[in-house]
Amino acid sequence: MSPTRKFVASGLFGIALGFAVLALASYVAVRAEMQRREAGAWLRHTIQVQSDLYQLYGLLQAAESGQRGFIITQDERYLDASAEAVRKLPLVVDRLSESLRDNPQQLAAVAELRPLIGARVQIIDESIADMRALQIDKAVQLVKSGRGKALMDRLHAIIDTMVENEQNLIEKREREVSEAGGEFDAAIWAIGGIIFALGAFSLLNAQKQMDALQTSRDSLKTAYDQLIGETTRREALESQLRQSQKLEALGHLTGGIAHDFNNMLGVIVASLHLLRRKLANSNEDCIQLIDSAMDGADRATAMVRRLLAFSRRQPLSPRPLDPNKFVASVSDMVRRALGEKIELETVLAGGLWATKIDQHELESAIVNLAVNARDAMPDGGKLTIETANCYLDDAYASENMEVNPGQYVMIAVTDTGQGMPPEVLSRAFDPFFTTKPAGKGTGLGLSQVHGFVKQSGGQVKIYSELGRGTCIKLYLPRFNHVEAPAELPLPPPRPLELPLGRPEELVLIVEDDDTARRVTAQGVRELGYSVLEAANGREAIDIIRRRADIALMVTDVVMPDMDGARLAREAVFRRHSLRVLFITGYTRHAIVHNGVLDQDVKLLTKPFTLEQLAVKMREILDSR
Repeated sequence: MSPTRKFVASGLFGIALGFAVLALASYVAVRAEMQRREAGAWLRHTIQVQSDLYQLYGLLQAAESGQRGFIITQDERYLDASAEAVRKLPLVVDRLSESLRDNPQQLAAVAELRPLIGARVQIIDESIADMRALQIDKAVQLVKSGRGKALMDRLHAIIDTMVENEQNLIEKREREVSEAGGEFDAAIWAIGGIIFALGAFSLLNAQKQMDALQTSRDSLKTAYDQLIGETTRREALESQLRQSQKLEALGHLTGGIAHDFNNMLGVIVASLHLLRRKLANSNEDCIQLIDSAMDGADRATAMVRRLLAFSRRQPLSPRPLDPNKFVASVSDMVRRALGEKIELETVLAGGLWATKIDQHELESAIVNLAVNARDAMPDGGKLTIETANCYLDDAYASENMEVNPGQYVMIAVTDTGQGMPPEVLSRAFDPFFTTKPAGKGTGLGLSQVHGFVKQSGGQVKIYSELGRGTCIKLYLPRFNHVEAPAELPLPPPRPLELPLGRPEELVLIVEDDDTARRVTAQGVRELGYSVLEAANGREAIDIIRRRADIALMVTDVVMPDMDGARLAREAVFRRHSLRVLFITGYTRHAIVHNGVLDQDVKLLTKPFTLEQLAVKMREILDSR
């Protein structure tokens, strides 16, 4: 036999042996499971016997109670319960006899019970018959004779002994269930170990087979390399062709637009220069109007240059930028892109930091976001552009890749459009991914924004709810005008002392996103507060009903079934002293102006730092 065949035969023998051991372990597992089930069935049987014994004694007591009630009150209604109990007694005794056929000791006890029960029932019947015959003294004497009590004591003793025997059986069968379960677990672990060993053996065997096939593979290597080379060459040619066709189409589009616009703008600019020259000494108001028109023409010329550069791969040219001035200047272009049905609002923060960015690329990004928002609001709506100073801390950076903690300038674009479902949101930044009809979009808008912001050292975050709208936040690194020399880096800033809470101050966190709720709750606990968590509004209401000591509720605004505003109304209605802090991924002005919340609410926008959360919570709690 050749070495290869010997190797294959030894491998097959090892696998067959492994499967035989696996089959044996499986048999042990199946047998242990059957034993566990059988022991469980016996355990349930024993519990049912105990239940029947308790029912038997209860029926005897019910019959006796009905008899005594009738003797004392002579009210026939007491006999209904007694008669019902007497009727059921033989049925329960028969059921016990049937259930205890496998236990001679208990079966003998049942046999002893039958005549005693019959005697007790006979005494009850005699006393009832005497009472009905108005032989009250006789009935009373029968009761006082103690015969009934003696029978009940004997019955009680027998039943207690039987219950004790069944309890011993329960303990024994519980041990049997536990032992069978242990055998089953051991068999399962053994099966797992065998499967792992078989897998390792199979992997090793496959590796050895691959080594054995090395010679034959080498003989095919030349032909394989030729095939791969040809395939790679064809793919490169096809990629070059697609890129060439795309660039050619973009070139035709931008070239035609630039040519026509430049011709028109040339006439306009030249005419304005001539007019200004002729009217140099005229009314100052006219000169200002001409200057304004020239400024508009210059901006139009710059826009044409940006159209020509749109499809070119050029390096970024970052320059220091005042974001507030930038947003104010780009608003006119955005307003023209939006059309008349969409309202535009800008909310500019005071004391806004500067950033260092390529202004033209940023302008293109904002216009792209505005156009996407316009397409999401076919029936009209509202677009809000907001600026703010933000600090992204270590906790935020640990949950978002490629984010460096530090100070950022935020530019948020929020619309009231259709929003995105989770499956679309997860692919929003994928190149060439679009939900628009064919020919209506390239799917490059958000991917270009994402790539530009990332290249600039920033971060992009999308918050969207289906049917409510979308908020896209651009975080651009803060630019410090005075930079320290490279060899003398600035020491890291000392952390501020956070305002802490007390364990007796209980905070309820309501957030439908599990990860966000967990991180927020962890931060609040770090601040010294006691924390309860709820995944939705209904859970929160249930907790508030049970706990009257909740000092503050921190709730997300947009949640399924019950949003934050409705939850706050119901919670405060039940607990008038409850304070509420809203958190949201939407900007403050977008939410307030869209009518989701009232203007006097306490609101914190995501992402927020622990310091911001601590200050806001302390401010609310101390305002009582």
